[in-house]
Amino acid sequence: MKFVLPAILVVSMFAAAGELSFSYDISLDDVEMTTFEGYDFPLIPNGLTTFNDGYPNLPGVAYSFLIPQGTALVDIAVEIHEIQTIEGNWVIDPVRSCRLNEALGPRVLNSLVYNSDDVFPSEQALFMQSGNKTGFRVGSFTFVPFQYKPLSRELCVITSASITVTYTEDASVRMLSLTDQQITLAGNGLRNIVSNSEMLDQWAPSLSTGTDGASWLVLADPIYETMLEPLVAHRDNTTGCADYVSLDWIYANYTGYDTQEQIRNYLIDRFENHGLIYVLIVGDYGPTTRISELTLSGQHLDSVSDLYYSDLDGTWDGNGNHKYGEYGDGIDYYSDIYVGRYSSEVDYRIEAMINRTLAYEQTPTAGDWQQTALLLGALLWPPYGGKTVCDTIAKRIPLDWTVHKLYETGSGHPTNQIDLLNDGACFCEPTGHGWTNGIYWYYAPDNMITNYNYTDLTNIDMLTVFSSITCLAGKISVGCIAEKLMYLSTGGAIAVMFNSDNGWGLPPNMGPSEILEVCISDQLFTYGQQEIGVMHSLAKDQMRAGPHVTFEEWVLQEHNLLGDPALLFSPGYYGIEDGPEINLLLPSLSAPTPNPSVGNCSIAFDMPYSGNAEITVYDLSGRAVATVLSGTLNAGSGSVAFDGRNNSGNQLPSGCYTVVLTGTAGAASTRMIIVR
Repeated sequence: MKFVLPAILVVSMFAAAGELSFSYDISLDDVEMTTFEGYDFPLIPNGLTTFNDGYPNLPGVAYSFLIPQGTALVDIAVEIHEIQTIEGNWVIDPVRSCRLNEALGPRVLNSLVYNSDDVFPSEQALFMQSGNKTGFRVGSFTFVPFQYKPLSRELCVITSASITVTYTEDASVRMLSLTDQQITLAGNGLRNIVSNSEMLDQWAPSLSTGTDGASWLVLADPIYETMLEPLVAHRDNTTGCADYVSLDWIYANYTGYDTQEQIRNYLIDRFENHGLIYVLIVGDYGPTTRISELTLSGQHLDSVSDLYYSDLDGTWDGNGNHKYGEYGDGIDYYSDIYVGRYSSEVDYRIEAMINRTLAYEQTPTAGDWQQTALLLGALLWPPYGGKTVCDTIAKRIPLDWTVHKLYETGSGHPTNQIDLLNDGACFCEPTGHGWTNGIYWYYAPDNMITNYNYTDLTNIDMLTVFSSITCLAGKISVGCIAEKLMYLSTGGAIAVMFNSDNGWGLPPNMGPSEILEVCISDQLFTYGQQEIGVMHSLAKDQMRAGPHVTFEEWVLQEHNLLGDPALLFSPGYYGIEDGPEINLLLPSLSAPTPNPSVGNCSIAFDMPYSGNAEITVYDLSGRAVATVLSGTLNAGSGSVAFDGRNNSGNQLPSGCYTVVLTGTAGAASTRMIIVR
């Protein structure tokens, strides 16, 4: 689910200011009106729920793009060319966010909006923001192509518009000089997020003249230095340069309000001046964990946020009250480095996590498990549940993989998830109800992966990467199921990405927790980001660059990675032995020609060997909108023609699309831009 939208048409640059121009075009046929519990709301290509609770559920689309170093967005001008009325008498459903552990609550309509006939929203371009991603400067905003009059119940859609964004010099923006390794890794990630990736070279941070530091660091208590030596030596081979740093040394040599700020100040120095990319923190809840004080819509987070160590801009304490992560603290949410954690201070557990990381990469167990995924979907708000997000994730997984789908219905659910993990699954998405002691189905027997059955895991030679929307399963302050999966002696996980607090949904649409999970599958399967920490952070970057979604900031702060951030996903399958080299015997897709196009284009491919394949076009909300090819592709180079029409024969509206090739030879993807 990549949320950037239409192509940049005009770039006007000056020394300290400039403009970017965009177009928005959509057909009235592309607007689908749907009903939920007697209320109405529209669906559009690339659109997501945009407004906060109580406001009309009108979707917005995202524009995300690079701007020059040292600048910030200052203005957005929208010129509407065409607007059409959607015939009908519409009562637009108000947005209702809901914790995943709670029943869907009553509708609460914002009286200032619903008791008025003023047009909502009053402006179409909203949530303008600028941020720093490893020295690159990223701008974004959300465009809402609707105008709604609540008392008249009149709904109009903007079918054609021009949008101009102005940026200007901002003296508060830091100008960084970074290493080639830092710039290249970040640029490759942004290529699949921003719409003007052709500017990556021109607007990249300047190249530093040299570095005397390690790109990968592990921060730990001095008593673990000897224990960590084999992992440091291994990372020295895979990342270029690795080192151990004592937490006590940091506390003695760097200033800060508390130990967490001392650590962060040290990381800022290493990132800006010494080439730092990856950080593994060894430590349980305590002096290395930053607690976020974020409050949104009356809900208080008060949980661990390791994003504090990844997003190194500002202080995370903009108002100076020593309550970090608050809404007004000036956080841009883009990652600068990639952070993971071994959450323990028990010797044998830390040693177990070190040994399983080394074994996973150095001596991987061969077998079909390296191409097997397990998707577990519980009912969340019956009849709505995890099936929706799991099926969306399944579309990203290569066709030659085995995908087990265990979904709950009104009559119950399967119970063989532990057996399937023991048989081997390199990736698992357990979407269910959660607590610190596990992940649960809605109906009995409710144990999905919990304290009551996780000890039955025996997959020590086929460890799983877990990611989930589940509430509280990653709350390391109380000894959570995420930690237990990481150091279980008989099996469990090689990496876990869980929430430290409550996940949030927006039924019947996908909510912020579900959107992040789809972004993770995008980065892992569609874009091939094989380093788990890089993949996890880029998924958050992708979500941040997308349409504003209520509780977005909450989800970005609370979703943490347990595991080594430089861990290489499924190394045996991808042919990784002594370093991060990807097996070249995989298919590839070239960008369409022309790109952008007004419709007709040609998509070139290269197949390592003949086999069944599908080439599918997805919009930015994850929907398959066009099948370009379904059949057999012969080995070698070739191309297919695409007429720019969806599966119903209608022209696709202007925007960015993802073209995905899946088949027996593997998977590949590219981006396509259509301008009408």
